[in-house]
Formats: sequence, C-alpha cells, structure tokens
Amino acid sequence: MTSVAYAKRASVSCAMSPSIMDVASSAGLLSLNPSDLVFETSQFGIAYYDYVLSTVELDDPVESGDCSQSPSSSSFPGCQLILAKLDSTTNVEWFETVRVTPEVLTKHGIPSNELAMITMGVLIWREKIGKSKLLCLVKDLSDDSSVALEALKRATNKFKCLHHVLTLGSRRNSGASSCCSNSSYRSSISSTSSEGMKLRIMMCQSRSEINEIPSYVLRDTKMLLVPSSNPLLCLCFPLT
Repeated sequence: MTSVAYAKRASVSCAMSPSIMDVASSAGLLSLNPSDLVFETSQFGIAYYDYVLSTVELDDPVESGDCSQSPSSSSFPGCQLILAKLDSTTNVEWFETVRVTPEVLTKHGIPSNELAMITMGVLIWREKIGKSKLLCLVKDLSDDSSVALEALKRATNKFKCLHHVLTLGSRRNSGASSCCSNSSYRSSISSTSSEGMKLRIMMCQSRSEINEIPSYVLRDTKMLLVPSSNPLLCLCFPLT
C-alpha cells in the first residue's frame, strides 16, 4: 500500500492550524536564498531541486525545531516532517506533513536526531521523490553523523534520488564539506527571510497531512539507522 493511501487532503483554516507561510517558516524555507534551490549548473543549464524535506519539533509548529536528542530523553517532543514540492521555476506547489511521536520512535528503537528523521521522510515519500533531486534541511550536524549519513545515502540511492544536506545556521568545519557521490553538506547563514522565497511560497495552493506512518517505513528506518539490530537483514534484505 502506498503512502498516498494514508494521505488526507483537505483545506485547513488558519484558525485551526498554522498558515502555509507558517509551515514554510517552520520547514526552514524562509531561511533559504533562491540560489540555495539550485542543484547544479552545467553547460546544459541550471538544474533545480524538485523537493525540500525538513523537520520541526511538535511542541512549536511555527519555529524550526531541533530533533537531536536521543529516544530515551523524556524531553524529546517528537517531530513533524515536512515535504515541499517545487515546480520547474522553484515555486512551491504543495506541502505534505506527517507527525512522528516520541512513543513511535521509542517503541521501534529509532534514533531521534534530525538526519534519522530525514531518512524516515525519504522512506515515507519514496514514491514521490524517486528519481528526483532532493534538498534535505537540518539545523546542524552532530559529531557522530556517519551512521545517519550512510543510512540516508542508502535510502536515496535505493530510490535513485539525488540529494544534498543543507545545514541552516553556522557550520562546524568547512573542511568536512564533501561526502559521497550524490550527497554533500552545504551551509546557509542567512538570518533574514528572503522576499524571493516568500513570493515562491505564496504560489502554494494545497497542503495535506499523512495520518499514519506505514509499518514497513518504521521497519526499514530502524534497519538502516540501527544496523546492529539485525546485521544480516541489513546487508541482505533490500528495502521494501
């Protein structure tokens, strides 16, 4: 069963939930410059990202959150994953969100850092982002991000998705700016909202929410992020 079967599309009034601009702000889109949406430039022209994926803490849906604590921490409130679809001119077409509660992470033994949540998002939206260009937004990268980065690489490679990880805020070390063949770190330190991004977000016409995370996504997420839980399965069993 695809993730579309779990999506409930409906217009939501501003009185009941944040506006589209609030969602965009929490997703980190207002911290971007239009140039951040460029995937690569070549003699053939400019290629832009197709999607932007980010996380925000559940206890504050307006501001960007930090999902960097461990599942055992009672202060971890859970995260909301946000996927934004960009059109060919980098205007936002739609947003889709899903809530990830701390109870779900604890039950399935899934780490709660930002890269882990991004990996889960790749698995949730696998059918939409397959064979596309994806920009992953995180607040920062921890010193022990190697396992999470490898998990993200495996997930995106599985679905032929080219991606970059962009840190919003200061970078620890510009020397650690390259990763695997289709993954790299970038940094954006813009502290003001981009008017160009606001205009792009205002073009968004729809917003939807996934009500439930499929069980196979939770299983595959743990397999990638905690390979020691079942090394043989991790090595030999392909992602669903």
